[in-house]
Amino acid sequence: MVVLTTLGGEICYEAVKFVVYIAAIVCACMIGGKLRKSSDAKKAAKVREEDK
Repeated sequence: MVVLTTLGGEICYEAVKFVVYIAAIVCACMIGGKLRKSSDAKKAAKVREEDK
Protein backbone atom coordinates (compact mmCIF):
# COMPACT_ATOMS: atom_id res chain seq x y z
CA MET A 1 0.00 0.00 0.00
CA VAL A 2 2.88 2.35 0.78
CA VAL A 3 4.31 1.71 -2.68
CA LEU A 4 1.03 2.73 -4.34
CA THR A 5 0.83 5.91 -2.26
CA THR A 6 4.41 6.78 -3.16
CA LEU A 7 3.75 6.01 -6.82
CA GLY A 8 0.61 8.16 -6.82
CA GLY A 9 2.48 11.03 -5.21
CA GLU A 10 5.29 10.72 -7.75
CA ILE A 11 2.83 10.75 -10.65
CA CYS A 12 1.10 13.85 -9.26
CA TYR A 13 4.45 15.56 -8.76
CA GLU A 14 5.53 14.86 -12.33
CA ALA A 15 2.16 15.99 -13.71
CA VAL A 16 2.33 19.29 -11.81
CA LYS A 17 5.94 19.80 -12.88
CA PHE A 18 4.96 19.21 -16.52
CA VAL A 19 2.11 21.75 -16.32
CA VAL A 20 4.39 24.35 -14.72
CA TYR A 21 7.03 23.84 -17.43
CA ILE A 22 4.43 24.17 -20.19
CA ALA A 23 3.07 27.35 -18.56
CA ALA A 24 6.61 28.78 -18.35
CA ILE A 25 7.23 28.05 -22.04
CA VAL A 26 3.94 29.66 -23.05
CA CYS A 27 4.67 32.76 -20.95
CA ALA A 28 8.17 33.04 -22.40
CA CYS A 29 6.79 32.83 -25.94
CA MET A 30 4.17 35.48 -25.23
CA ILE A 31 6.68 37.84 -23.64
CA GLY A 32 9.14 37.28 -26.48
CA GLY A 33 6.46 38.05 -29.05
CA LYS A 34 5.48 41.28 -27.30
CA LEU A 35 9.11 42.37 -27.03
CA ARG A 36 9.70 41.60 -30.71
CA LYS A 37 6.61 43.57 -31.77
CA SER A 38 7.74 46.50 -29.65
CA SER A 39 11.22 46.37 -31.15
CA ASP A 40 9.83 46.14 -34.69
CA ALA A 41 7.57 49.15 -34.04
CA LYS A 42 10.53 51.20 -32.81
CA LYS A 43 12.58 50.24 -35.87
CA ALA A 44 9.69 51.13 -38.20
CA ALA A 45 9.24 54.51 -36.53
CA LYS A 46 12.96 55.20 -36.82
CA VAL A 47 12.92 54.31 -40.54
CA ARG A 48 9.92 56.60 -41.09
CA GLU A 49 11.77 59.46 -39.39
CA GLU A 50 14.83 58.91 -41.56
CA ASP A 51 12.70 58.92 -44.72
CA LYS A 52 11.28 62.37 -43.99
